[in-house]
Amino acid sequence: MSSEVSGYRYISVNYLYEGLVLDNDIYDSSGYQTLLTKDTVLHQNHIKRLKQLMDADQNIRVSADMHKKLLNKGIPGIYEQQHLEDNVGYTQAKAETASLFHDAEATGTVSYEKASDITDSISDKLNKVDPALIFQCINGHNMVDEYLYRHSVNVAMINGLMGKWLKLGPEEVNLLVIGGLIHDIGKTMVPQDILNAQRKLTDEEFEIIKKHSSYSYDIISQNKNFSDDVCEMALHHHEKMNGSGYPGGLVADNIPLYARITSVSDVYDAMVSQRCYKKANSPFMILADLADQKFSDLDMILVEVFARIMPFELVGKAVLMSDGSCAVVRHVDPEDMEFPYVEMSAQVFKTSSLNHCVSMIPDDLDVEISSHFSHPN
Repeated sequence: MSSEVSGYRYISVNYLYEGLVLDNDIYDSSGYQTLLTKDTVLHQNHIKRLKQLMDADQNIRVSADMHKKLLNKGIPGIYEQQHLEDNVGYTQAKAETASLFHDAEATGTVSYEKASDITDSISDKLNKVDPALIFQCINGHNMVDEYLYRHSVNVAMINGLMGKWLKLGPEEVNLLVIGGLIHDIGKTMVPQDILNAQRKLTDEEFEIIKKHSSYSYDIISQNKNFSDDVCEMALHHHEKMNGSGYPGGLVADNIPLYARITSVSDVYDAMVSQRCYKKANSPFMILADLADQKFSDLDMILVEVFARIMPFELVGKAVLMSDGSCAVVRHVDPEDMEFPYVEMSAQVFKTSSLNHCVSMIPDDLDVEISSHFSHPN
């Protein structure tokens, strides 16, 4: 489907910014209603009213020249990501995790009470917030100096969702969350220049990085309030089903279940984060890689659960397309997860490499409490 109609193109209202001078009239997605006239200088009140008027897809029609100008400039940096993370409670969890890790770096131990408080808060959010919004937070931009804290919160959240999808009990889900939260706390003992290097590590540096799982175990196990399951998650989350992982070279079922779950969560977030230094990325490419068994050294039964249920959470959610327009996900084909079917202006079409999903779009309305964990078996 082309976004060009009579010299006009669709684009998300989120691309508009204060101070923009309109080179022509702009219209609603139907093309019949004039929203603003030529030569209008946009203010925040204009943009706010437009968002209130738009349908779920939040598309407007602008001239082809304006479309190109807006795409080249990109979505304003403030967008809605920070607002979403604040509302969901992600920002607070990240800050509390940073404090927890700073204390561990200074003392060589980790506070069970602080870790439990963060875990309770995350578990509460997982029960009340739409999982699509959780993944929008996870897929958000990672600053180098906060990566470790975001990664820890992300793995805790994905672990918790995985526990729910596997129909584990509340206590087991909490174990997965707290284990995911502190699985990498040993990285506080790894030199920062190695940990944050944005280049290929040398063999010697990689050997130093590999010690972090043992460091995590040492730090956590000093506090006897943490269960053996939590300690083992930290120690064994880099084990591989074929025995090629570390530190123990464990094979298949010899790897504890919680550690295998944490491995899936860890890999998903690592895949996202490798791209998040520049921009948020669509989860659909990652789902396709997982479904195609490109990470066959993970527990493929757990990968199948993740790749089967996660798309269910994204159906009906708004996505930003590569041409700047907005659409709503209607179907994710299990045989081609990278290119889902989306709806825009009452038309459903299959995405492609020419016009694909870039990222999920935060929706303030979705931040409302909405516990809905009835998934397909």
